[in-house]
Amino acid sequence: MRLSEKLDLEPARAGLRSDGRARISGLLAPAALRQLTGAIGEVDKWLLVTRLAEKHLNLDARAMRELPAPQRAEFDARVASAARAGFQYLYETYPLYDKAHAGTLESESPVLAKLFALINSEAFLGAMRDVLDAPEISFADGQLTCYRGGHFLTRHDDGVAGKNRVAAFVLGLTAGWQGDWGGQLQFYDPDGNVEAAYVPRMNTLSLFKVPQPHAVSMVANYVTTPRLAITGWLRSGEDPGIDM
Repeated sequence: MRLSEKLDLEPARAGLRSDGRARISGLLAPAALRQLTGAIGEVDKWLLVTRLAEKHLNLDARAMRELPAPQRAEFDARVASAARAGFQYLYETYPLYDKAHAGTLESESPVLAKLFALINSEAFLGAMRDVLDAPEISFADGQLTCYRGGHFLTRHDDGVAGKNRVAAFVLGLTAGWQGDWGGQLQFYDPDGNVEAAYVPRMNTLSLFKVPQPHAVSMVANYVTTPRLAITGWLRSGEDPGIDM
């Protein structure tokens, strides 16, 4: 599992200095990308995550997809009601950070374990320290995320006390995504207008400083291709272990 030998970080460095966000295309070497996309196709222990009654929920994604229609409609209505009231999200995740620290990632998916090791290697962290001008970055956490039709993440800024998040990253792993399908990483100005939006791109790393208001727009219900990505944060201080 290796980074591409042809990375050009200079445009990203300039974007981060001016806007606090940038994209880096072609992050992984071709062989590493093939390994990763193949391994993702074998993941079957997805969690569906959301917030209800102001509490985070981890739900069995397969069981939720198989709910009888009336029960699923009631669940979706509760999720939508919470979204109207404040911060909300609905998407599937495979928590690399938690599984790595629990000692189960290697046995469940050796390739994803290698990917997690890569984002905590000096090769990746050193490049991120350099491009962000943030020598304090000491480790990365991460999760594999899957946004299907109807999934979304409302506006927030990633600033959580005690997490020591320096920057956030999203590595796109879906080919051929169309802008009108939704699932865009959107950034907001102080007036609440969308200031910039990133359409998901295969093997492209979206990187932005924390805190920064952003959201993932809802994936259209007619879309059958999942929006796949490795999502995480570059953090300072000592790695606390399972804390996500």
